Parts: sequence; structure tokens; C-alpha cells
Amino acid sequence: MWLTLRAMALLLFVSVCSQAETRTLALYAGSAQGLDGQSRSAMRSELQRLLEPAGIEIFWKDIADRKTSENFELIAVASFEGSCSPPVTTSTPITVKLADTSITDGHILPFFRVDCTRVVQLLGSQVEPTMVGRALGRVIAHEVYHIVARTAEHHDTGVAKAVFSAWDLKDPRFEFDRWSVNRMGAPSVAGISDGSDASSR
Repeated sequence: MWLTLRAMALLLFVSVCSQAETRTLALYAGSAQGLDGQSRSAMRSELQRLLEPAGIEIFWKDIADRKTSENFELIAVASFEGSCSPPVTTSTPITVKLADTSITDGHILPFFRVDCTRVVQLLGSQVEPTMVGRALGRVIAHEVYHIVARTAEHHDTGVAKAVFSAWDLKDPRFEFDRWSVNRMGAPSVAGISDGSDASSR
């Protein structure tokens, strides 16, 4: 099934219109176990908030419902592993890999996976659904950055940095810095943080 999704997404990726006036990204996402409606809404809102400065509009899609008349400038395919439902109690890991994007022969492919279990573990126990959704949106935004910028490189601050802390997932001000927005080819970076006051720990 996953191989079929990859093949379909690659065909979509090479067939989209690169001259579109509006930069649109179709995000074909698999089901996320344990993700409730409130968390899902927060995840989608946070992802759009983070990518808006880069001039990217997200369209969440089901790959089974793909229509030949649809055209998107950018495409990504997401899969979720583990459970996105926070446990009552959990041990918080210090450093974990929350997600990864597929790379073949040095080329970034439009596929990524999110480890929901590790994301909620990093948040800690008894967190609000909106916080879970916001955290997932930030992890997804990081992987979308790699796909849109076509780079495996990270930056020192913001959503494009290599390692997220629990504070990064919870901090209301966490966002892409100016450098990362530029890497995604934004037409304008007005009003974007330069990352100099970003918090991390």
C-alpha cells in the first residue's frame, strides 16, 4: 500500500504546474491513530500559520480521492506511526527522533513520517488536545521545510533546527526564522522573526 502511495505521489509531483500564481501544497496524509477532532484542527491551523510567511497554502487531501483536474505546485505525503493520544503517565525522553523525510541518492523526496508516540512522550502526560495538535503541526512543518526547500540542512534556530525540545513544541512563539523562510522561496519575509530571540532548552 505504501509503495503504491509513493508511486502515485511521485507521478503527481512531476505533473503539477510549477508556474501557478498561488503556491499551493497538497498534503496527502494517512490516518493518525488516537488523534481527535480538536487535535486535528489545531494541527492543521498551526501548520498553516507556520507556512503562511513562506507563501504556502496547505490543502489536506486523501490520496484515494485524487482528481485528475487538481493541480498543486507542491506535494507531500505523510504517514503517522504509533498513537497520537497522550498517555495518562509517561516518561519524557531527552532526545528523540520525532519524524523523518525520505532521501534517495541525496535527493529529497516528498514523503515523510511522523512518530506520534514520541511526540506525545516529549510533551509529557496529561496535555491538552490543542497542544498535541500544535506540536504535530510543528513537526510536520519541519518536514515540509525539507521538501519545499529541497535540502537536508538545518538551521540554528526556529522550526528548521535539527532537534526540538519539549519547550519548542509548547512555546507560543515558536516559528520559522527569516533564513528558513527564504530557503522555502517566499516572495516576501516582512514581519518574520530573525530567530535571535527564539527560546530553546
